[in-house]
Amino acid sequence: MSLAAMLKPRSIAIIGASSNKTRVGGIPMDLLLRAGFEKVFPVNPKNTEIQGRPCFPDIESVPEPVDLVLLAIGADEVLPNLERCHARGIPAAIVFAAGFAETNEAEGIARQEALSRFTKRTGMRVAGPNCMGNANFGDNVFTTFGTSFQPGDPAGGTALLTQSGNMCATVYRMARRAGVAFSHVINTGNEADVEFSDYLAFLAEDPATNAALCYIEELRDGPAFLKAAAAFRAAGKLLTVYKVGASEKGAEAARSHTAALAGDTAAYDAAFSAAGVARVSELGGLADLAYLHTFGSKIAGSACAILSVSGAAGAILSDALSLNGGDVPSFPESVQAPLRASIPAFGMVSNPVDLTGNLVNANDFLFEAVNLALSPDNIDVLVVFLPGYFLDRAIPQLERAAAEARKQIIVVDTFALGDRAKLGAAGIAYFDDFDRAARAICAYGAWKKTAAASLDKSVVSANWPEFPAGEPALTETAAKEALAAFGVPVVHDAIVHSRQEAEDAAARIGFPLVAKLVSPDVAHKTEHGLIRLALKHADEVGAAYAEMVAKAQSMPGVRIEGVTLEPMLTGGVEILAGVTRDPVFGWMLTVGLGGVWTELMKDVRHRLLPVNASGAEAMLRGLKGFQLLDGYRGAPKADVAAAAQAIAALCDAALAGGDALREIEINPLLILPVGRGAVAVDALVLLNLPAKAMEEAA
Repeated sequence: MSLAAMLKPRSIAIIGASSNKTRVGGIPMDLLLRAGFEKVFPVNPKNTEIQGRPCFPDIESVPEPVDLVLLAIGADEVLPNLERCHARGIPAAIVFAAGFAETNEAEGIARQEALSRFTKRTGMRVAGPNCMGNANFGDNVFTTFGTSFQPGDPAGGTALLTQSGNMCATVYRMARRAGVAFSHVINTGNEADVEFSDYLAFLAEDPATNAALCYIEELRDGPAFLKAAAAFRAAGKLLTVYKVGASEKGAEAARSHTAALAGDTAAYDAAFSAAGVARVSELGGLADLAYLHTFGSKIAGSACAILSVSGAAGAILSDALSLNGGDVPSFPESVQAPLRASIPAFGMVSNPVDLTGNLVNANDFLFEAVNLALSPDNIDVLVVFLPGYFLDRAIPQLERAAAEARKQIIVVDTFALGDRAKLGAAGIAYFDDFDRAARAICAYGAWKKTAAASLDKSVVSANWPEFPAGEPALTETAAKEALAAFGVPVVHDAIVHSRQEAEDAAARIGFPLVAKLVSPDVAHKTEHGLIRLALKHADEVGAAYAEMVAKAQSMPGVRIEGVTLEPMLTGGVEILAGVTRDPVFGWMLTVGLGGVWTELMKDVRHRLLPVNASGAEAMLRGLKGFQLLDGYRGAPKADVAAAAQAIAALCDAALAGGDALREIEINPLLILPVGRGAVAVDALVLLNLPAKAMEEAA
């Protein structure tokens, strides 16, 4: 159902309205009246008039149709009044009251659950509870008890959407100081009904909005967020996010390396990357990106030219840009030579450019330097460091250069004395801090460069065998056999059940061998001494069999289904590939180099499923240690294409397993030299048990 009645209402009733303009029921009344909103109806049985308007004893007495009702009443009164509003045919409501699920107490949780049941039954759209309310600046509608948003504040194209009322006001003030004007300010509250992505979908279609700043604590509907974010990207609208906090890892994280690596933050990173969202690392970054977006048509990326009256400032800016993912390309000789003609020998001209104090003596030198610095095709943005007096003297030349430039000029003035409004009118962006400027330029430039990743398509060509009832996992042998059906190359093994069988099988298979205990109850056998490597003759195999079985027999609750023997492969590079189910976004692939790179360096990449071979190869090539796969120090190049095919097959298997699966991990996937393929040496498949079985297993 549309949110128009909530965000663009034509008539509003306030239940619990007050004559006191400092109370929750009085502030929105005052804001609406000062904004010139005509159809506002106060409801309070204790009054006949409030703030100069007739007051009605109950919602039934309001004489005209109502689009939106504001509930400025206690938590216990909310649901009965919502029932009366629904009976009256009112389509939307905003609940200010706290005392619901945010209390983490049984009574508050029960209240919110009852409220959710009400909205599902009636279809009425309810914002909150525990909600500060909203502001629509284009239509002069203020449905909030917050006082940071006032009638007369300018309307603009940026929307602010937050899950915290306090942060809503904080970011609004930050952005207003930067000159950003807003279309909407929305605080979601507890999201018992209307959730974050519902608002985002509305803003994606809102013609008055060209950018959205989002403060997120936790998303409730990952697929809906991705859909709304895709709509933003398709419309060319900026969507920038500050995500705070991370959920604790579940107890099952100890079962696999993948789960430990694919935590809450990784899932959000993967989702934001897939959706083409600009993510910022600090709250102020939201305001900075919104500010840059007002100049966005001239910013194509984050490759920067730097002009500075200080060599030190040029170095600081170069470091800040590089550390945040930007680039400072060296100028060609065709640019350096004319710069050198006007700059003393001690001044650098390759980029950054040290203009030196000579700038004050040359009337048109800065204008010429700007044009030269912006001329290379590989430059996206010009950053000019001109503090205080230098900036005052330079403004006429900067204005003239900006009027002719097709690329963005950004001034950094650490004295904070510049006239931001005057510079903005000339199309020049202004920052008073090196690091904030660099972070904003790099984040915005990356957003402009990077299109939203289109999700790969998957064609599943196999089926899982029947899963064993009541088991938390498949045995390694069963896991590898199942994955092989989907196209994952695996090391085939022989399972034995006695020492004599082990010795006889070893003689048939050949040496060296690997021996592993088979049990659904031990996920990581190495940690318990239940894997033996490089067994070179039958006696070693027999001894290893006896020792591992004895060890397993000493471990409580471990069932022994035998021991597997498989050839020990040599050469190649080990990687980890696993899929876990994120509670918000669903299946997510984690890929990383094996050994110390995974355990210590956390050199991993994450991506939401589906993932095809092309996407898997891009993830491998994105690893910091990819050189190990690419013939590092004369080693043979690894068969990356074959590994990507195996990883894509793993992803297909996860999608085919659906809700029956909890996690799949191949560790290691051994990537052999080019032409020899890749093979899954070990596999872990965890199953989703019914809730009762999970309790019993715990």
